Amino acid sequence: MSYSHQQQSVKLLASLLALVILSACAAPKEKFTARYWPTPEKKTEYPELQYQEIKDRPSFGVAFQGGGNRAAPAALGQLRALHRLGWIDKVRYISAVSGGSWTSIPYTYLKQTYSEDVFLGRFHSPGDVAKRLPSMIEGNLSPEFHDSSMLGAMEDAAITANYFAALFGLRMDEAFSDALSKIYLKPFGLGRTKGNAPDSLFTWSNEDRKRILKNNVRFEKTEIHYVERKRPYLIVGGTVLAKRINPDPTEKYLLEMTPLYTGVPWKAGPNQKSPAKIPLGGGYVESYGYDYITDNVKEGSKVKSLTLRDPIIGNLTDRSRLNFSLSNVAAISGAAPVETIISIPLLNLLFSNMGFPEHFVPTDMVVPKQTGWSTKEGEIYEKEWAHGDGGHEDNLGLVSLLEREVENIIVFANSYAPLGKDKYIKGFKENNPDEKQSMIEICKDGLSKHENKLPEIDNVDDRLKMCLEMAGDDLPTFFLRTEASIHNAGLVLQENVLLPENKQELRGYYDLLSIAEELKENKLISCRRYTYTSQLDLSLGRKEPRTYHPKICIIFLGMDEDWKKSIKGTTESENMTVSDVKNIQVALDLNENWQPKHDKRKSFGSSGFPHLGTFNDQKGRIIKIKPERLYALSNFTAWKLIEHSKELKYFFDQKLDLPSNGAHEVEEALTLSVLH
Repeated sequence: MSYSHQQQSVKLLASLLALVILSACAAPKEKFTARYWPTPEKKTEYPELQYQEIKDRPSFGVAFQGGGNRAAPAALGQLRALHRLGWIDKVRYISAVSGGSWTSIPYTYLKQTYSEDVFLGRFHSPGDVAKRLPSMIEGNLSPEFHDSSMLGAMEDAAITANYFAALFGLRMDEAFSDALSKIYLKPFGLGRTKGNAPDSLFTWSNEDRKRILKNNVRFEKTEIHYVERKRPYLIVGGTVLAKRINPDPTEKYLLEMTPLYTGVPWKAGPNQKSPAKIPLGGGYVESYGYDYITDNVKEGSKVKSLTLRDPIIGNLTDRSRLNFSLSNVAAISGAAPVETIISIPLLNLLFSNMGFPEHFVPTDMVVPKQTGWSTKEGEIYEKEWAHGDGGHEDNLGLVSLLEREVENIIVFANSYAPLGKDKYIKGFKENNPDEKQSMIEICKDGLSKHENKLPEIDNVDDRLKMCLEMAGDDLPTFFLRTEASIHNAGLVLQENVLLPENKQELRGYYDLLSIAEELKENKLISCRRYTYTSQLDLSLGRKEPRTYHPKICIIFLGMDEDWKKSIKGTTESENMTVSDVKNIQVALDLNENWQPKHDKRKSFGSSGFPHLGTFNDQKGRIIKIKPERLYALSNFTAWKLIEHSKELKYFFDQKLDLPSNGAHEVEEALTLSVLH
């Protein structure tokens, strides 16, 4: 071991020792109050609907799938298109997970002192992208990667150095939060404040900020960010893990983090069929009150008032660390590495959640002060829950919109792999056993030969497994219980209601097949009407779960031949050099014949543009992606939404009254004077 490495090891051990001492000796701070809402009985009772500006918007939501620094630029382009089309003011909810939240959080909280146009970036047509890529590949990044642009933040995504710097700085389970904050929030004035000043908090409006400061002396010197611009209401998805190592699907619970409130809507604990040994979930606390302990409960008809206090043991309770901040939200939603670490024997014992989010989850039950290091069995005690990536439960961000009964939904499925890619399955074709087949065809064949009895979750045969993977492994969790998720299933495709009775048990598989076939035939767009039965109501033991009929459009990430054709045509019309053309093809994962290249493993490296890798897209970098690929992806996803806007507008009908401007004006100049 080198001398420098020895120094680092000594410093880390000293940090850990200091943490133990400070945790045991930390003095409790003054108590404070926050509102608490039990999980709403009706869609109209969600707290955000008390605000007229949210309530007045149509029942319209957009969901940004997770996927690290692939999902982040994809969501950026989709937001750019929503603005260009004039649709953003019609959107009531943005639901985002992981990389989708890394863009959605600073977008939602963007301060008036920052330019919205610079943050979103200028829309470029495929022809403009082709013209711009060669100089960008050579390192000329201006003006698209302006210091105050989201593309600029993504391009500077050096996560490893920031993470270890935070660990050595005694940030411990805040280390990942600090690292993400420096990348995605600090460029927009939303990151951690300097030194040991209290970490910032967040809320919905300036009036809410003033109320918090007026009622709680504790936060008088704390910066509280609020939504300064006209924005949809943001819901960021995370997961609370009831078991720290090797949790199964029954031990993972959806966490919803919003400007007003944060909490686990599902109810778990001693009185529920749940592995949780102490109360967990069943409602939401105001977000500034998350990560604290319930000391007293004042009952109310719809809203309760909690008196909250600092934890006694198990946390470094200084104000610079305990506040629940936007960086915590980004870290929880994007903590994908947690799932890998907690599943590897030995490694999980040593490093489970080291540097990753851990928080106290307030409930509407009083938690007695814990004065010892252990408790008796059956006692309610202070517990710091491990938190994980939103993708552990719902990587699409769809369940929050369904439970709020949003009538019109666009799901941006920013997937890691192409739709229904070719796979080899033994014996599929007797005359050519070595030939690969489309996953869609294998699924169809498996269903035709199946006995029409729903298989057990852990006993799905190879052919039916293709049904669960052909459009990514996130969508199936809404139609079937899977090995990864058991809480989401409740969605059915209305048009399949007439399936023969002997096929009804496999209806979820047939629904998935119908969606995949439409995506394949309709340029990766599927717009259908569904029926959804609330799984949350079932969880809470309500006798009559709510059912409603949403319209959902899925826009699946995947190369569009028209976009690629325009890129290729521009290289020819502009008489580009052989070198420039080759560089463009490499950036877009295309071979010399302009055909896609994608043979790499799930989540590690590119699966072919636009399916950039969740990790290691750029060799030697965990989440950092080459700027030319970020630029191309953000413009591709914007172009795709604009190209299909007429189709979506027609499907959602006149209730939304969506504007038509921008739909086919891709060459129109977007005024960004600050960038010129």
